[in-house]
Amino acid sequence: MPHAAALLRAVPVGLLSLAAAASSAAEPQAEPVALDASRDYLVGAALSSGRDPLGTNDQRLRLRPIWAFQLGRFRFATSGASALLAQGRETVDTGVSTVLARSDRVSLSTSLSLDEGRSWDDDPVYRGLPDVRATVRGRVTAGITLAPRWSASLRASQDLLGRDGGLRLDSGLTYRHPVSPQTHWDLSLGAGWGNGTYRQTHYGIAPADAAATGLPAYAVGAGWDVVSLGWRLTSALNRHWVAYGGLGVSQLQGAAARSPLATRTTTYGATVGLAWRNN
Repeated sequence: MPHAAALLRAVPVGLLSLAAAASSAAEPQAEPVALDASRDYLVGAALSSGRDPLGTNDQRLRLRPIWAFQLGRFRFATSGASALLAQGRETVDTGVSTVLARSDRVSLSTSLSLDEGRSWDDDPVYRGLPDVRATVRGRVTAGITLAPRWSASLRASQDLLGRDGGLRLDSGLTYRHPVSPQTHWDLSLGAGWGNGTYRQTHYGIAPADAAATGLPAYAVGAGWDVVSLGWRLTSALNRHWVAYGGLGVSQLQGAAARSPLATRTTTYGATVGLAWRNN
């Protein structure tokens, strides 16, 4: 896809230029400032290029809105808004979230998020398979600061509506490098695990569905299914405007990679975002 390829070539150049400009005024990282429940919000947009490893869809561009705000102890944010509203502030999780406990090194939070599921209607090869139904996932996330620039996290998410979404665990290790008080970049390594229900819904093909579509039946149990590596640059351009951009690669593992639905085990993506915050 020409537009996707152009974006993947342009993103690294823009990010490196932004980092170079910021590094000329590098100073020690600013102290975090807590969000003000009555004032802080953010609105913007993000442009991303990516491909689902399942199915036959090509790499595609997607433009979507991003926003975040806080109401009392509860925070509301779309994916990507966390990296922008959190620049020099507390992290905001995707969905509806609240912090349960926090210390100098450890934090525990809980949140709700919408899992949009998947439809096979537009896929010429897999049309006829049952859709993965959208559901609400409840999540508990534990984070720990390992060193001044190193942190780790573990998140458990469970389908709360009984739509065969199952249980998922996601772990991450992140290195953060401050370029200036307004700019930093993160290098993150992640790994994901799903129980048998989650993996059969997302990677399996039931015998009845195989008979109806002519695809091979495939059963899969619990296990690790994906590893990922990502790099992201986040910068406060001024008091109100913030931006981010990143590159990432993910790879299916084990039984997930051997699924008949997995047409490509390694996928690449790029994202850029720009938003305005009121404070």
